[in-house]
Amino acid sequence: MHYVCSFVPAHVLDHIARVHARESLDPTDAQRSAVVSEQFRRTRIQAPVVAPNAPAPQELGEGLVQGIQIPKPGSAGVVIYDDLNQWTYNVKAVRGEGDPAVAGQNANDAYDHMHKVLQYYQDNLGRDSLDNSGLNVIANVNFGVGFDNAFFDPSALLMVFGNGSNVVFRDLTGDIDVAAHELTHGVTQFTSALNYTNDQSGALNESFSDMMASAIDAWANGRDADSHDWLIGDDIMAPKLTGEALRSMAEPGTAYDNPVMGRDPQPRDMSGYFQPADPHLMSGITNRWFYLICREIGIAEGTLIMYQTLQNLWPTAKFSDAAAVAASQAAILATNKKVSREAPQVVRAAARQQGIW
Repeated sequence: MHYVCSFVPAHVLDHIARVHARESLDPTDAQRSAVVSEQFRRTRIQAPVVAPNAPAPQELGEGLVQGIQIPKPGSAGVVIYDDLNQWTYNVKAVRGEGDPAVAGQNANDAYDHMHKVLQYYQDNLGRDSLDNSGLNVIANVNFGVGFDNAFFDPSALLMVFGNGSNVVFRDLTGDIDVAAHELTHGVTQFTSALNYTNDQSGALNESFSDMMASAIDAWANGRDADSHDWLIGDDIMAPKLTGEALRSMAEPGTAYDNPVMGRDPQPRDMSGYFQPADPHLMSGITNRWFYLICREIGIAEGTLIMYQTLQNLWPTAKFSDAAAVAASQAAILATNKKVSREAPQVVRAAARQQGIW
């Protein structure tokens, strides 16, 4: 059983709704977003039972709309649907694989970002889409009204983007972080299947999505470990919150501090760990582990080690398991001259600094 994993944490949406409730008689978009996100989070969805790298089940969208180029199964294509501000999926297909750009900029952004994420996995990690067998990617834009979130549905195997309320968040298609983070939940589903629970397994699930999102953001923008901003979600903040972000990989707990969102509560290392461990909070501990590794050996090597680690973990893995597996994978990669010789020591030293080894 799996939860739908959303991009914006519940504690952020709850705080925004609480602030707005003091300012208006009528429920706001933020309140609606908090309610809908929580409904999705609580709804336990029976995700497909798959072995790692096994072909995915039959996909949605094949042959449903005349004039839209529906990619052949297993071709790692992309189809974009416009939900027309309804609270349901796949309302109207607007752009298929190879189709020209359309009038809706968010549909084009979603299309381009899906392709960039797939390209990164293929070119840098040798992975053929989420299931490693060319799974086509279905993405929905304009979901709901003023919906301040995005998520990957592990049962329907599709991406969903809200427009944002433009009070806290803009359209969530506007940042490649969002697409990369959520699609990586799909990769996790087909590899380690880490539990999305209020413990270290859930935090690892969130963290691997942030790791890959940050790496893909850096790659797409031509940044290295020194020039990268190490922020998650900074490009979806509404104009009045310029300079804020959802999470900081480099310094968890510093991404935002404002009256609307509150103050970033992520702990920096294990000294701030507590249970029940909200995955969106405790992921900061292993996010910074990844950051420290990348600052020593580079983003490309750090990401390759973490991708190999993700593939070799199991649903109930804890932080210490991830550290041990990462060090072992780094040693194998170093022996094969895929990463630096000192990579295993770097992985262990960073894990010790974070208190997880």
